[in-house]
Amino acid sequence: MIQQINPSEKVTTEVSKLFKVLKINQLLRAANIRKASGVNV
Repeated sequence: MIQQINPSEKVTTEVSKLFKVLKINQLLRAANIRKASGVNV
């Protein structure tokens, strides 16, 4: 069982890292769009 858990944990960690990166990129893009259009939100 332990051998099966380790790979899935690794995958979960990679997925969470990927989501963090995507979230950061989304926030940066949103900030850039606001700056470019001059809209204060």
